[in-house]
Amino acid sequence: MTLQIVQISDTHIAEEAPQRLEDLENCVAAINGLESTPDMVVHTGDITHNGLSKEYHNARIQLDKLHAPYVVMAGNKDNRSRLFNEFNDERYRLADTGWVQYAIEDFPVRLLMIDTVSDNTNKGQLCDERLDNIESMLSANTTKPVALFLHHTPFKAEGLPDPYQYENWEDVDKLAALLSRFDHICGMYCGHVHRFVDGEIAGIHASAITCLACDLRKGEISDEERTQPVFKVITLNT
Repeated sequence: MTLQIVQISDTHIAEEAPQRLEDLENCVAAINGLESTPDMVVHTGDITHNGLSKEYHNARIQLDKLHAPYVVMAGNKDNRSRLFNEFNDERYRLADTGWVQYAIEDFPVRLLMIDTVSDNTNKGQLCDERLDNIESMLSANTTKPVALFLHHTPFKAEGLPDPYQYENWEDVDKLAALLSRFDHICGMYCGHVHRFVDGEIAGIHASAITCLACDLRKGEISDEERTQPVFKVITLNT
């Protein structure tokens, strides 16, 4: 049996860049056009560019057109409180905490949404309290495989001008030490870097997807690739 997850990331919805809303609309249509409806769509952060309430509302209108259920998490460009205010009913699964960090327990594979946002910079952060919460979520059920979703890449992202996307790399070392204690983690999926990158942490394969916003994509891509909807179909074995 398999679980099919679709990942999107970095829509960066902004009033000054209306094309990005169209990019999201086109991507939603492409996902809805898949041969089989995914079990879940996960948006791995930077929903908006300026963290404005209207940007979240516009993003939600498009995301609500998805045939599949979906969940969201925060990126460095997001405003947590406005994100919570917009995605505030039961269908969005957001936990009632100060972070956008929670578990989806509906499937044979557990899905953990990890909040890596810093209040100080665009780089990632994992404070001890969040790390403790990650440990609690991982420990809550070790009989099922678990997949982790983060905005920032907690691995050396080769090919970037700055491959280290955390304020303090000790946070990543602590996360790696924590993850190494569990053998039921089946993968890690990130955004943030606006290009496709693969890596690993604690022996776990990790990857990052490029941004959905066409004008912000980086790396070596063709003109045609720059205009196409971007999403990643993740097949998890249960």
